[in-house]
This record gives sequence, structure tokens and C-alpha cells, in this order.
Amino acid sequence: MSARQRIRALVAGAGLIALVAACTPDLPEVDPDPEPSETMPVLDEPRLERVLDDIDAVIAEADEEDDTDVLATRMQDPALTVRGAEYTLRAATADEEDPYTIQPLTTDDQVAIVAASDEWPRTAMVVTEIPDEANVPLLIGLRQQDPQSPYRMFSWVRLLPGVTMPDTDIPESGSPEVAADSEDFLVSPEQAVSQYADLLTEGGDSDYADAFAEDVFREGFEQEVDALAENIDDAGDFDHSTVAEPEDTVAMATADGGVIVLGSMTTSQEFTKTEAEGEVNLGGHIAALSEEDGEVNETLTATYDLMVGFYVPAFADDAQTTVLGVERVLSGVEES
Repeated sequence: MSARQRIRALVAGAGLIALVAACTPDLPEVDPDPEPSETMPVLDEPRLERVLDDIDAVIAEADEEDDTDVLATRMQDPALTVRGAEYTLRAATADEEDPYTIQPLTTDDQVAIVAASDEWPRTAMVVTEIPDEANVPLLIGLRQQDPQSPYRMFSWVRLLPGVTMPDTDIPESGSPEVAADSEDFLVSPEQAVSQYADLLTEGGDSDYADAFAEDVFREGFEQEVDALAENIDDAGDFDHSTVAEPEDTVAMATADGGVIVLGSMTTSQEFTKTEAEGEVNLGGHIAALSEEDGEVNETLTATYDLMVGFYVPAFADDAQTTVLGVERVLSGVEES
């Protein structure tokens, strides 16, 4: 091919490219998916009602047979362990004059507190109607671990007399879930649990004696431990301690800048016989779970599981954490 022919070929090729380009329509630019304008609540009202109905039906079935395997399909720790301990107590006292009665539960809701979240686990809290054969409502916690799991009840507390629940955002908009170690409040949620455990252990000597508003549970707890210590004073020693279980702490924000906290803790009561000729005999539920019918030969340790609800306000001078409710059950007795 001559130089002139090559030039003609290049010109023809350039013309073809220009023609194709001229005939190709402009491609539209693809915009990325818009970011959600807000995080939606994890449950709408119809689905929440279905969840609550399903849990209620499972609890009724499990309670009928004292069956923790059935219960585990819609309940998880710490609530599962507490209910299982109640089943054990009921069985152990079945032939006594005053058998143990498990705490009445209900999921009939008065107020729903639904998390606004696009992550798992997902949380909802519910203030219930007053259960049959009870005199106060419950605050229950629900948790969905992952998309494949159902919502399960992880906690319940009986609201203390005179307690007023803080206002929360309406379920249609959802309430923010709060990290257990968040420092955006008077104390973090996990600190509220650990400080109250210290207060139950140390009483008025606790560094946190002024950090909590007075509550009837703590008043009764202190009266109980004083009476136990006095009753065995002539023949033995009594000691007790309460420790927090930080992994169980779950918290949700309130409308006033505070936070509702559900947590758990364990109380140990230790009875030690110190006088060889003396007698230390314990009654009630401790005796029912004891292999020696409550007679202390050396040391007996009774363990109680507690679930506790708190309201922690935003930081302010003279602000205090409030105990909203408590559930407590004797979960074990060990002897040595």
C-alpha cells in the first residue's frame, strides 16, 4: 500500500469512529442508592403483638410442665436461668404446707419501647399490664440475636411500688439503643449495675450509698441480711456479697436524655458454723434445696439470681439513679 493509500485508509477509519460516536446515545449517570434518612424501629405494632403472643404461649406451655427446653425456644438468660430456678423451687416444695409459687408473667403490653436500629442484636422493652395474681406491672426485655433467630425474653422485673417509668420515644419512631459502656449519662449502664451490686454488699458503707434513690427492695434486702446475721450469731458467722454480671446489661435511651437499663447480678449468702456444740439450722427455701434440710455442719452457701431495672438520668448536680424493678430467686445451695 502506498503512503497515499494509507492516509486514505486512516481518514476513512477516523470517519467511521466519528459516525459510531455520533450515533451512540449518551448513557445516563447512575446515582448510588440514597442513604436512609433515618433508622427505622425494629418492630411495628402488629409484629410486636405477634411476638408477644408467641412468647406468652410458650411460657404458658413451659410453666405447665416445668420444661426449660420448651422455654428456651422463646426465653434466654438471664431470664431463662431465673425461671428454671423457679421450676426447681416449685418441685422441691411441692409437698410442703407452703409450696413455692412461680412469679406470674404476662406479655400483655401497656407501653412498648422499641429500638431504632439496623444492626443485631435488636431490642424491645415492654411495660406490661398487671399479671393475674399479682399487684404490679412488669418491665420485660426482648432480644433478637440475628435475622434467623426469633425474639426471646431475656429479662423481666416487677416494678417497685410507686415507681414512675420515664417517658420514651413512641414505637413508630423508635428509641436509640445505648452501649453498655456509654458515658453519655450520669453513669454508664454497666456502672449502674455494678454500683448497685456494691451497694447491696456494703450497705451504708458503700461509696455509692448516695448515688441511688431509696427503694423498697434494698430496704427489705438490708433487713433480711441483718436478721440472718443476728439469728446465727451465737453459733456461727454470716457473710454475703453481690456481684454484677456485666455481659447481661442492655440499655435504651429515654426521651429526656436518660437511659433505661436492664441488668443482672448474683448474691451469695454464706453461713459458717463456728461453735462445735452450737446448732445452725436454716429454714424456708434454703432448707428445701439443702441436702441436710438446712442444717449447717461446716459451711452452707445460698445463691440468688437477680434481674434489676434502672433509670439512669443525664448528668446533673444531685441526680441519682433510680431502681425501677427487681426479680430475685434462690437458685442454688451448696454445702461443705
